[in-house]
Amino acid sequence: MNAAFITHRGAVRPENQDALCVDGAVRTGDMNSPEFLEVSGRPSLLAVADGLGGYGGGALAARIVADTLSEACRGRIFPDEPNMSADEESLRALFCSALSRMASAAGEDRSLCRMGAVAAGVLLRERTALVFNCGDCRVYRISGGVSERLTREHSVVEALFESGRIDTDGMRTHPRKNIVTSSISLDMSCNFEIYTRRVSRCGDDAFFICSDGVWEALPSDRLAQWLSRDPEESAQGLFDDLMKSQCRDNVSFIWQTAENG
Repeated sequence: MNAAFITHRGAVRPENQDALCVDGAVRTGDMNSPEFLEVSGRPSLLAVADGLGGYGGGALAARIVADTLSEACRGRIFPDEPNMSADEESLRALFCSALSRMASAAGEDRSLCRMGAVAAGVLLRERTALVFNCGDCRVYRISGGVSERLTREHSVVEALFESGRIDTDGMRTHPRKNIVTSSISLDMSCNFEIYTRRVSRCGDDAFFICSDGVWEALPSDRLAQWLSRDPEESAQGLFDDLMKSQCRDNVSFIWQTAENG
């Protein structure tokens, strides 16, 4: 099982404020082409972190979140057998630890006093996956070439979508699309919300984790078309399409291949 992944500032932003955790490896800055990594551990953790725009230290906040999750991978703090409540407690503890590191950084530089990030990811085990997010990054599951969004964003547009006032593509274009209601940030301290969902895994299931810069850049049907393809052959094409779309935000994704792919 491999993962194809990339992070980049996008077509407009001057800085990349996203970070990736890929089974213990961390990537930040601009990657010009996807990288591939064998994901062999059980459990394995894949996550995207996106620094909050408009505040100082977004890139640092995302890096801190990715580093904290990466250290958890290497330290194997998650048990081999799934335990929903224990996993949720571990995730909350990790995000609170990231907040403590942000607070230390802000203590040395007051311009960072409102720093924070949002994140989403998947904790993969043999037969199950724990999907999680805080903020507006997303996780999709691809099964039989069909993609399904598994996460529920903490955002204004998610509430509008759930009430039926806008559709899926309306979430991409709404003027308040960037307003999140929960984040791993010094503003919220440890009062953030984490959405979690445990799903069963079949051999042909794959997962796609991305920052909001990805799902906002392409119409939902076009993104679904890309996700119906093989990631090892199509990750570069998806990235090229994102850049051609004049994506106005950073673009980052981790595209895990199917177990039997």
